[in-house]
Amino acid sequence: MTQRFTTAELAEMRAFYEKHGALHIPGLIDPAKAQEILDFADQMAAQADEPIPAGSPVSYGRGVGRMTIRYLWKDKPLINEFLLDGDLGRTVAGIIGAKQLRFWFDLTFMHNGANDGGAGEGTAWHHDIAAFGFKGDQLPSLWMALTSATLDNSRLEFIDGSHKTVPGYYRPPTTNPTAWDGYLEIPDFDAKLASGEEKILGWDCAPGDALLIHPYTIHGARGNAGGKTGGRRVAITTRWLGDDVRWLPTNGQSPTLPGLKESNLAVGGRPDGEWFPLVHDETAPALSAAA
Repeated sequence: MTQRFTTAELAEMRAFYEKHGALHIPGLIDPAKAQEILDFADQMAAQADEPIPAGSPVSYGRGVGRMTIRYLWKDKPLINEFLLDGDLGRTVAGIIGAKQLRFWFDLTFMHNGANDGGAGEGTAWHHDIAAFGFKGDQLPSLWMALTSATLDNSRLEFIDGSHKTVPGYYRPPTTNPTAWDGYLEIPDFDAKLASGEEKILGWDCAPGDALLIHPYTIHGARGNAGGKTGGRRVAITTRWLGDDVRWLPTNGQSPTLPGLKESNLAVGGRPDGEWFPLVHDETAPALSAAA
């Protein structure tokens, strides 16, 4: 179901990730598993207008030609069992160099193109760390393709090495900019790319391919070209919490984050508890053999 890697392979991937801020992992999950998750995501999307059961953390977001679905992992066994699989956590931990790794949440992106056959909304240049209440370098996103992803249907693109050069937190693309007072305005990266000041990094992906993204890396996606070319693009993104991650919310983070109240998470605290399950632990003492 999930590809396993040797220590040497993980070290090679870590070197690329640390240098560039993003990494392509071909065939991380079996295409049949990707199809199974895609079918389930489609079922959930079809229920978007139905009442959400009381106590469920699942939520939906919509834009022109796109939909997002959050927090399937907590009460959907298919997603829970897949994402908390030890092999997946071991791979993420090995690449980012974490001794302990906890899972945070999932976010499914569906880019379908507009209903009139035109292009759908894209995703503006941004980095994830600015919108996260958690802070740390070991806070990657693992993006897994459930369909093919190309330039025409909204593949992700990255500003190469930008995780090393950002001077602070850039205000996330939002309709409520005052919630992010004090954040930096993001530069015009399209102009920087056109002038050769910055370099773009991106990969076409097949179902089952994955991308690991550093929390400070600037990235975005063009809108799905819709009926012109490409077909739809669906991917499930997952967030992970490593050794240096702490709860350090700034003025933009919502106090209604699922699991926050239940976890009694104090400012400066490390994630813990059932809402942030431990999926990989190299610090646990080995069991001694019976005498």
